[in-house]
This record gives sequence, structure tokens and C-alpha cells, in this order.
Amino acid sequence: PVEFALLSYLNAHPGRVFSRDQLMTAIYSDYRIVSDRTVDTHVKNLRQKLSESSPGSDLIESVYGVGYRLAT
Repeated sequence: PVEFALLSYLNAHPGRVFSRDQLMTAIYSDYRIVSDRTVDTHVKNLRQKLSESSPGSDLIESVYGVGYRLAT
């Protein structure tokens, strides 16, 4: 469910860069306390799943020092 929420959120804002904090706030509606690296793990899992359906493309891009965005 968390990975789906993350992908849905990024898909609703293609090309926009989000920090880890922004993504955690968006996908954890119950405001639980989690490590900011949790987002990295979810992104890694999503990338693996997306690469199976679209080999050779990285749909979720890392923006060094900022966060992540969905490729447009």
C-alpha cells in the first residue's frame, strides 16, 4: 500500500521534485515516525517493479541533494 501511495503521488505531479520529508508526509497519513531512508527503500522497490514492465527505463529519477521525481 505504501509503494502504491508513493507511485500515485508522484504520478499526480510528474516532473516535480519532492524531498524525502515531503514524500513521507504525503504517503504516511497517520504521521507515524519513520526514518527518512524508508522512502529510499520504497523507491528502490518501485524501481525494480517498474523495470520489469519497462526494461531499460528509470521512471523514478533521483535529484541529487533534493529528492525524487517521476520522469516526464
